[in-house]
Amino acid sequence: MQPKSISLLQKIDSIIETIIVKFTNIFENLQDANKTTEILSMESLAMENNCIQIIRLCQDLISISRNLKEIWVLNSIKVTQEKFEWKQEEIDIMFTQFNLLTDKIAEFETDMNKE
Repeated sequence: MQPKSISLLQKIDSIIETIIVKFTNIFENLQDANKTTEILSMESLAMENNCIQIIRLCQDLISISRNLKEIWVLNSIKVTQEKFEWKQEEIDIMFTQFNLLTDKIAEFETDMNKE
């Protein structure tokens, strides 16, 4: 495997492990029913924080999945000039947009590798 693939898999594993830990923390707080109001309020705040972190981690996983799909689709697209009725300006615009999209994906990949 390539180093990029290994680091991406490690990031995914880390995110999933953190999600499991957060879920475990939430369920551990629910075990004892006889608690004071102060403890309940602190645990409620902790559960809310854990839930927010779980949502953010899930959003990270969705983002990774979406970008992998975009890379997969774009790498399978072959841009050819089969339609001769197109004006050169239209072709240039299309290639410019395609290049911008691939540059954004490349930036995302480098940002993912930094983390």
